[in-house]
Amino acid sequence: MREELGVASGERHELCRGLHAEQNVIIQAAYHGVSIKGATLYCTNLPCSICSKMLINAGICEIIYQEGYADPMAEEMLKAAGVKVTQIDD
Repeated sequence: MREELGVASGERHELCRGLHAEQNVIIQAAYHGVSIKGATLYCTNLPCSICSKMLINAGICEIIYQEGYADPMAEEMLKAAGVKVTQIDD
């Protein structure tokens, strides 16, 4: 649907039919009764703003990622929440 409408990456998240990996990890942790409060998240891309909100509320304290993401609001929210964010090289 996003491709059909020409929606750019990082925009109109409500049109996405899938879950981002960050959302799935929160759901799976809850499903299996595993606390992620204080955890470090390793991911390929910097989370989007929706995932960032969820990760902040889930208690993630650090994010280590490989590539950026076209969502400057996510970076602002993570910084404001005190989540340590580190980009690594291949």
